[in-house]
Amino acid sequence: MSSMERPQGPRVVPLPRAAINPHPIRAALLMVAIFVAGVAGVAVAVSMGHPAAVLSIVLITFGLIAANALC
Repeated sequence: MSSMERPQGPRVVPLPRAAINPHPIRAALLMVAIFVAGVAGVAVAVSMGHPAAVLSIVLITFGLIAANALC
């Protein structure tokens, strides 16, 4: 009888943490800056009486924060 070797599937090697998110502090600072800019934009738009601008600023701000959090 001949010994048959089982075919080996692809091996999954976990990535080091630095390969997944190389700049966590920079990402955190970017999220804080986006949040502060969003709050300032909402405050200015509310004081000028532009509800459509408030909605667009909030949606864009939360979209950028969500995109940064997921990446």
